[in-house]
Amino acid sequence: MRKLILLIIILMVISYPSTQVFGQILIGKPAKQTVDISISEQNNVHVIHIVKPSSSIQQVNVIKGTLSNLSVTDENGNEIQYAKVEKEPLGITIFPKDKDIFIKYDLADVLVLENGRWTWNFRYLVETDFYFADNVDLIYVNSNPVFLDGGIKCHGCQMLLEYVIDEPVTLKNIKWEDQEFPITVRTLAELDSFTLDQSTKRIFFNITADNDPITLIIPLVLLGNPYEVYFNEEKILKHEFLTNETHVWLNFRPETSGKIDIIGSTVIPEFPFFMPLALGIALILGIQLKNKLNLR
Repeated sequence: MRKLILLIIILMVISYPSTQVFGQILIGKPAKQTVDISISEQNNVHVIHIVKPSSSIQQVNVIKGTLSNLSVTDENGNEIQYAKVEKEPLGITIFPKDKDIFIKYDLADVLVLENGRWTWNFRYLVETDFYFADNVDLIYVNSNPVFLDGGIKCHGCQMLLEYVIDEPVTLKNIKWEDQEFPITVRTLAELDSFTLDQSTKRIFFNITADNDPITLIIPLVLLGNPYEVYFNEEKILKHEFLTNETHVWLNFRPETSGKIDIIGSTVIPEFPFFMPLALGIALILGIQLKNKLNLR
């Protein structure tokens, strides 16, 4: 009897390009798949499930959200037969195929705007690639900064995703003697009163913020890393996530407004670095000249 019922269900499904199966009926095993998610400049989310070939029936659960424009095709764009399992989230049943299958749809009501940052509390335990618009080059994954070079790959993906479109970028100049050192600032927070205390190897400033991430690009010649960051005199978590021969990208996230102190391991000297070298060379030349005069 059970075999007969299952056979009737399968015959119903394959008789039509798409059949809705109500209740909690599950047909097939979890699909072998990867997922691509593209987020446009207008924050439109497009999802593609790439389902691997299988000789068995497979099922794909879509990502939670408001789904539209669903299509299920082969690699040539031809529609294929599939079944819908009406549950939360929706299930898509794929019948045995010897080629990749593509499940595509748009997803709404997943991105939330919070204090100028777009956020997505994402959970889908499948290898997932995320791609962003060109005007997003810095994102946060569970509060960790990630500089984008293409997209990101998330394995067994569960994360809080945050990003800002066209994040404000400003320059703050630190003056020391007759020189100026620009520090690039990326944040929605307001920063002012940038000051260098050379004697304590410290840069400090005030912020007006509401749990806003702050990224500074600091010249190493001005203040060398590694750094310690203090918010209202309490040490806080920081990330030094990009470094080259001249600059460091430093990120931290104070919860409220207050004062930030950044303490470096080295600081610009009171004299330009070439002055001791020049003085040393002059001293050596002076001694040599004196020795020559004495020999005469």
